[in-house]
Amino acid sequence: MAFLSLVFVVLVCAPYLVTGAAKPLPSVYIQMDFKFTWSEFCLLETYFKTKLADMILQDNGQPINASQIYLNNFDENCPAKNNVDKASLLFYVITPGGTFQDVDKDMTKQAFKILHYLVENQLGRTFGPLFQLKITKVEAKGNDAPPKPTGFTEMERTYIAIGIAVGILAIIVCILTLVFLTKRKSKPNPNSRRKHTHEVIGEENKLEFVESEPNANVNVSYEEPPTTETRFNVPEQPATIKL
Repeated sequence: MAFLSLVFVVLVCAPYLVTGAAKPLPSVYIQMDFKFTWSEFCLLETYFKTKLADMILQDNGQPINASQIYLNNFDENCPAKNNVDKASLLFYVITPGGTFQDVDKDMTKQAFKILHYLVENQLGRTFGPLFQLKITKVEAKGNDAPPKPTGFTEMERTYIAIGIAVGILAIIVCILTLVFLTKRKSKPNPNSRRKHTHEVIGEENKLEFVESEPNANVNVSYEEPPTTETRFNVPEQPATIKL
């Protein structure tokens, strides 16, 4: 009986004692697929943990420790020699100083939300320049896995609100510009009115000058009125003869 119990314990615990064997997965974990091969990703373990830990904040606003990122199937696939299979990483967050069994579910869910947002919005460069356009999928798994976000995140709502505000402001500016140009076009220009007045006065002065000055080219002839001779009919008197 004791022998059978020992055999049972060995069979159960042997997979965990073998180097590189994957541990049983918790009720919530993250699957992250890369365009990297395992041969390439095996060189990025520390880089991956550090970048991810810096993005996961605790209640006090401080990032978690990189040692809290537990890569479940990393030892199973690394070191990989000429492994051309694409890396599909299974990982989760553990409590500070804990083992692979001490899963921090809240931090794991927070990590999933962050990574999912970055991948959906093609912001892999925020996670690290080496991961830009290299992440193909992020998925939460397990019985306690959070649902896939379907609505807009708070950051997306902020961007949308800013976009709407800028659009409304642009429309208002266009309307005010059109109103200003319309009023300016319909309003008479005082300079043009003054210029028109000066032109009219100049024309009147010119006409007066022409009327007052005789034209040298015009020949003016004066004819004396015909003189009429007035004649009176005087009756003839008989000649007087002096004696």
